[in-house]
Amino acid sequence: GRRVLNHLNLEIPAGGPTFLLGRSGSGKTTLLRAINRLNECFPECVTEGRVQLHVGGEWIDAYSPELAVDQLRRRVGMVFQAPNVLPLSIARNIAMPLQTVLALSESEIEARIETSLREVHLWDEVCDRLAAPAQSLSGGQQQRLCLARALALEPEILLLDEPTASLDFRAAQQIE
Repeated sequence: GRRVLNHLNLEIPAGGPTFLLGRSGSGKTTLLRAINRLNECFPECVTEGRVQLHVGGEWIDAYSPELAVDQLRRRVGMVFQAPNVLPLSIARNIAMPLQTVLALSESEIEARIETSLREVHLWDEVCDRLAAPAQSLSGGQQQRLCLARALALEPEILLLDEPTASLDFRAAQQIE
């Protein structure tokens, strides 16, 4: 019921990390969700204006009616502060989006599962139990699984909303 962001004009350079800093409730998460249209999931949240992104060598308007939301979110991935694993196995948490969004072959999916789990330093911890439920992982492991799932889709832009908040110092250092 209140305006969180107003008259915002932001240009972020490509090719490296950009950090948004601000106190709790200042609109950082709302801004990130506006970039890949996740604010639409909240009935009382309204985003006005334009969000222009340079992806795939072209400028796109994230709110253009011609742009399918699923295609936008495939190109603009997001990992939240709290882990949101799917009620599936560890492997299926990564495989399912790869099958439904990219329609990859089984061998390509297996390769991406391993690669993404290695990127988040989780492979050695789960390689012998990929069929186990994702909910059986610790909170920090679940968060790294969510990051691996996002990375496996190879998004052009990756939005991270405090993705290491639930990790111990060592795991956070590896991810960063």
